[in-house]
Amino acid sequence: MKRNLYSEIFASSQNNIFYKKKKINLKKLKILVNNHSREINKFKKGIVSISTKNKLEFIINFYACNKINYPVFLSDNNSIKKNISEKIDINYIFKNNKLVRINNKFKPKYAYNIIIKSSGSSSFAKYVYLQNRNISHVCKEMNKQMYGKNKIYNELIFSPLYHAFGFGRLHALMSSDNNITLTDSFSISNFYNLLSNFNSINAISLPSKILSTIFKINKSITKRLFNGIKYLQVSTGYLEKFYRKKILKYKINLFLNYGMTEAMRSTFLNLKKNKNKIHTEGKILPGVHIKIKKTQSKKYGEILIKGKNLAAGYSNKEEWNKKFVKNYFQTGDIGHIDKHGFLIFKSKFGNKLNINGKSFYTEDIENLIKKFSNLEKLKIVQNQKKIYLISEKKIDEKKLYKIFKKNQINIIFDKIILNKIPLTETGKIKFSNIKRLTNEKN
Repeated sequence: MKRNLYSEIFASSQNNIFYKKKKINLKKLKILVNNHSREINKFKKGIVSISTKNKLEFIINFYACNKINYPVFLSDNNSIKKNISEKIDINYIFKNNKLVRINNKFKPKYAYNIIIKSSGSSSFAKYVYLQNRNISHVCKEMNKQMYGKNKIYNELIFSPLYHAFGFGRLHALMSSDNNITLTDSFSISNFYNLLSNFNSINAISLPSKILSTIFKINKSITKRLFNGIKYLQVSTGYLEKFYRKKILKYKINLFLNYGMTEAMRSTFLNLKKNKNKIHTEGKILPGVHIKIKKTQSKKYGEILIKGKNLAAGYSNKEEWNKKFVKNYFQTGDIGHIDKHGFLIFKSKFGNKLNINGKSFYTEDIENLIKKFSNLEKLKIVQNQKKIYLISEKKIDEKKLYKIFKKNQINIIFDKIILNKIPLTETGKIKFSNIKRLTNEKN
């Protein structure tokens, strides 16, 4: 039988999981998983949708299914109606901890173990098929590089478990000797409450966008809360150099990755060990291959990936096949690999603007506007060859274009939209909502 994720998590019985003031040991968890697995095995093999709403129930249900190789869809809800409307043939859900059949469309064979819906921050959300080996490989490599022999941490996973980042952290910790603290709410106020009330937390994994927001709120409170934190593990989006320096000033180590749902944890950066590489996303992980497809720029090009971390596909096979060039997955991101093998992330293809023969990156223009106008929440979007600026506060257009002229940026927005920036739960921008905002018909 092919090795599953279940077989990796009970090597140590030292781990504890803390959730809603409850504490559960892995030894006890193993008994619950095994009993549950026997009950599930009475049903015909099919796709099981598991809600991540109750974290302990999710862990038991997931590993029980994984033990007997039932494919699992990581869901953010436990609504039958929503599960039926998903664009994949879900066969079962859990209701009152019992397996309930909702669909009779079974497949003779499943070439994947986990289905995760991508965040939809750079394109429309997709259903990504992952295999056990994808998760297993990146988690083992992460643990090798993050943990010493005798150090035990209690890491707060401040990210949804139905996202690739949060789920990856869960399994990495479950297959190590470390403890885990879980939460249901990812609000900034809950973050402060958790760190104030649980002194045992000495490590945190969280999305970069949430971390940058935390640093903007109250410097003195943030510094006090981070006292005793040994490391921050950050992913799902670029973290600006300014915040990286700030973390090092607090004497906290920062672990960074470049990746996406389709290619989890493609690189790794231990910032304390590589302070001179603070501007990079780290070195390419063993078992992963990255190359740069050069375009007009001599230095930057599209980041292409292949390797053990690469997903098995999308629910839409045709769309998945279109993403490849010479067996490499096209990420849609722009970057560069330096002479020491460290990846430098520049932008996304959709964020590159070509105006009168000149190229501009939206991130650079956004940072310029923020610097001179004291605005924080804004986004530049290109849709149907038109360029829009979305801002949560009113902008002085005369002042704006004066700044552009001074910095030789010859851009005139087709429309400036005053609107709240639509964000995902992890602080990323919702691509589909942005597209709707910039649709002139609306």
